[in-house]
Amino acid sequence: MIKSFILGEKNGFSTQNNLFFYLFVTVLVEGYSFVVDKIDESILIGLQYNLYLMFVTVFFYFFYSKSFYSKIPKALSKISLLICQLFIIFFTKFLGLDFDEKIAIAAMLFLIVHSIIWYCNKLFSVDDDKIFNDPNFWISSGLLLWSCFGIFRCLPMYYFYNHDKEFSNFIKSNFDVVNIILYLLIFISLFKYEYNFKRRTSSNH
Repeated sequence: MIKSFILGEKNGFSTQNNLFFYLFVTVLVEGYSFVVDKIDESILIGLQYNLYLMFVTVFFYFFYSKSFYSKIPKALSKISLLICQLFIIFFTKFLGLDFDEKIAIAAMLFLIVHSIIWYCNKLFSVDDDKIFNDPNFWISSGLLLWSCFGIFRCLPMYYFYNHDKEFSNFIKSNFDVVNIILYLLIFISLFKYEYNFKRRTSSNH
């Protein structure tokens, strides 16, 4: 987040597609959760994660909308957001104090869809630049990995917690590793944003 803030102050937050605000909200949510858990583990913090995941879907809808230029990717993006939000509103307890895993699954499916749409859009677009220089490549790769592993964790989470806590802890610890990989890839994307900004400004002089 610090790297993102420094880049935002230096070049403008729009040059990194406002990624700083996603990271800022994420740090707030995780920081609050960590503090509350240390104070009293019995305090329910599911509501904040329910609302956070709804925020994530809306944020990445607008995040990716700047990368979709043709009608089909834009339409698929809007439809997936609408389906995701309607499902959460009508079929989950998003205002409940308990964490609703159905919200997590819906949000992760949304991110998977958008990552795949971005890949397809990028592969079929006319762009001579290397895909590795595109910050969205690193972000989409991280989100795709995180979402796929997250669904695997959410679906059997309560079953394994009640029947095989050792395996449940194994899945949880591996998901922590996936979280680290996600933020490492986002960190790489920030350097790509910086590189692309410098390249554009130098070409204009």
